[in-house]
Amino acid sequence: MKKIKSSIILFSIFTSLLIAGCSNSSNQSSGSAKANGKESNTIRMAIDTAAGGSLQFRQAEKQGFFKQQNVDAKLSNFAMGVDTINAVLTEQADTGIAADYVAINSLAKGDLVVVATLTRGNEKTQKANQLLATGNIKSAADLKGKKIGVNKGTVNEYVWAQYLKAHDLSEKDVTYVPYSTPDEAIVGVKKGDIDAVWVSGALLEKFKSISGVHQIDDLTGAGVTIDSYLLAKKSLVEENPKAVENALKALNEGVQYVQDHKEDTAKLAFEQLKLPEDGVLKDLDRNNYVLGFTKEDAAHLEDMKKWMEDKGILSKSFNLDDKLSLDPLKKALPESVNY
Repeated sequence: MKKIKSSIILFSIFTSLLIAGCSNSSNQSSGSAKANGKESNTIRMAIDTAAGGSLQFRQAEKQGFFKQQNVDAKLSNFAMGVDTINAVLTEQADTGIAADYVAINSLAKGDLVVVATLTRGNEKTQKANQLLATGNIKSAADLKGKKIGVNKGTVNEYVWAQYLKAHDLSEKDVTYVPYSTPDEAIVGVKKGDIDAVWVSGALLEKFKSISGVHQIDDLTGAGVTIDSYLLAKKSLVEENPKAVENALKALNEGVQYVQDHKEDTAKLAFEQLKLPEDGVLKDLDRNNYVLGFTKEDAAHLEDMKKWMEDKGILSKSFNLDDKLSLDPLKKALPESVNY
């Protein structure tokens, strides 16, 4: 009888330990975004190397602003904004950056949210986004029958659509030549596969150095502006709101540093991206880095969303308000939010 009781007691202890072990394992696996049930301060940030270079992120890292805010920021480089969003969708990163077109398209596809606006277009940025062409193309009318370079799946599609519409041209009047990176577009222009392409920022000089390439217009001719946004996994904001809030504070310091130390930022761009310093300095004088979210930002995204719905581009419709997670921004920079 004693042996039986001992066996029962031992079995009960073993079973209790087994259940406890399974329970702990379950808790750890279900809380992957947190460390031991506590909020994590690690954020994997995907940034671009081509469109604007994400220089506010780079300075926030170099100047130690992330560390000062107790954020373990892991920056990883991708060619374009759309590539940073794809990195988030494929679990390679927690945040990405996207112009308005990519932002809306991505919000329809994945469980992503808008955390803040990163840049806002204005007249300076419009003029800095130039339409370059080759040969005897002198105006929009000369684009008929030509091959135009388009970065598929990006705001570049929207720009071309609006530009052609503004100049009484249709997509049937031109041939779209898709490219994925600026280097592909440069090769296409050099080989004669692309007759016209939109270019901005420090890349302008690279394109203009190609024989026969010249400017025929800028973004004012399309009547649009381009804004960009910080997107994040919804789970990141829900499970690590303080980390997101602190990251936004650090980014805001990065924005201020870029604005106050343009020469130093141009050197950083050359060191990390091999962009010519003089071109970066010109770009910084025009670029409108911000961090916030306004009623105008929401209206801009709504307009883009409607256009994409009308074109049948969106995989599914959604309510924009459901895709905004602005609480961390409101806590970090309350004066920057009026929506």
